[in-house]
Amino acid sequence: MALAELIAQYGSDNLMVGLVLRYAPLYVDLRKARAEGQLGDITSIEASEHIPPYHGAFFMRDWRRYEKYSGSFMLEKCCHDLDLYSGVMGCRPKYVSSFGGRRTFVPKNAPRVTGINDMEVYHRKPSGWQGSDKVFDSDGDIIDFQTAMVQYESGAALTFHTNLNVPDDFRRFAVMGAKGMAEGDFIRNFLRVTDSRTSERLVDTTYKTSGLSQHYGADEQMAEDILKHIVDGAPCRSRSPTRWRRACWRSRWTRRWRPDRSWT
Repeated sequence: MALAELIAQYGSDNLMVGLVLRYAPLYVDLRKARAEGQLGDITSIEASEHIPPYHGAFFMRDWRRYEKYSGSFMLEKCCHDLDLYSGVMGCRPKYVSSFGGRRTFVPKNAPRVTGINDMEVYHRKPSGWQGSDKVFDSDGDIIDFQTAMVQYESGAALTFHTNLNVPDDFRRFAVMGAKGMAEGDFIRNFLRVTDSRTSERLVDTTYKTSGLSQHYGADEQMAEDILKHIVDGAPCRSRSPTRWRRACWRSRWTRRWRPDRSWT
């Protein structure tokens, strides 16, 4: 928590938290539908971030395989998603429970056990600092799947699932409200908003992104926003003590997990 100590000493005015998916056009439109009352009071959210095998294997080989550096897999990879849905809820989490473990990237599932020597997909994404060639016999202590349930101060609830071995991956959500629902997928690039009473489709949008963006069109928007903030003093979505506290909360509850047991 060295960063938290520095913020306490010098203040948070110069801190910018780069939670890039806040700038994704799909998420901006989701927040707009929420603000315009198309969903009503949020009752529950079902969401997931599924990661393809080449990327999952990268986590088993990279420095992120050690919880002491990454803080946990869910914190390292899914902090963006947890941030987004906390924003939709509009309040803080109150209770959290979660279960996870490693069931895919273990020795018995190595392709070579059944005579398959083609391991290209598991080394497609190069590892960085403290990299390793080991995938199914990794010495890391992170998980490769996790489910979480969160109840918020409003009484609404979130269920969230992540998995590191999903070949047809998706990053989707279903937000249920008293007046309507919103369903979307960042990878499949769509958002649909439907009225609960009439079943009328209020929003039906498909998004196109450029080759410049690694985050569904969010990178360009974030760069523009930060530049305007630094040069012109415009408001910036990457600055807020409240958002920093949320990040600390995520760190606190994700770090409680250990590979040999579930936690609550």
